[in-house]
Amino acid sequence: MEKPLKTITKNQKQLLNTLKKRGESAFLQGNYKESVKQYSNAIIIGSEDLESKVGLLLADLAHDYETESKALYDYYQILKKENRSSADKILLNLVKSFDGNISEMAAMTQVINALNIDRNDGILYSDFKKHIMARGDFKQACEDMIFSTRIILTSKEDFIEFLEILVDNGFARMALVYLDEASNKINFDLKIGEIYKKVLSKL
Repeated sequence: MEKPLKTITKNQKQLLNTLKKRGESAFLQGNYKESVKQYSNAIIIGSEDLESKVGLLLADLAHDYETESKALYDYYQILKKENRSSADKILLNLVKSFDGNISEMAAMTQVINALNIDRNDGILYSDFKKHIMARGDFKQACEDMIFSTRIILTSKEDFIEFLEILVDNGFARMALVYLDEASNKINFDLKIGEIYKKVLSKL
């Protein structure tokens, strides 16, 4: 359960929101020094405000790695549309996971830019597999993409492969959701029956 923000007055909250808007505006204009200033002031008022922390992190990063920071900003906007309650934590954890490894961050930036993400259609399985390869860890890749509405599977072979990977990596409940959704769309053969048993054994 998330910790509630420390109590601030109505005027302080309004000022906090104003500072965040100024910080974002400065970031979009490429004035990263001003953006850092505005977000720093916002954190002084709301020390636990995660959105301010994300803004400061991206503005500070942009000084030396502008391309990567802009890509992460775009990714952050998608996260906020899909899962506002956890977008800040996802972005913060994502950046922290790089731990100063700029080459890894650059690789992730390429993946973010290449992914065909659409909140109505979801993510193509082929694009998701590219993300797994770039991330090097299926579980982490799933957590990165948790904001997505769904992963688009275009063949029965992809569906079976995806289910097996989900189960083997501790996502049995997610696999069960996909199986239930597909129950009226595909014929359940022996292979899918085996996966179904495997899923149930992991729950």
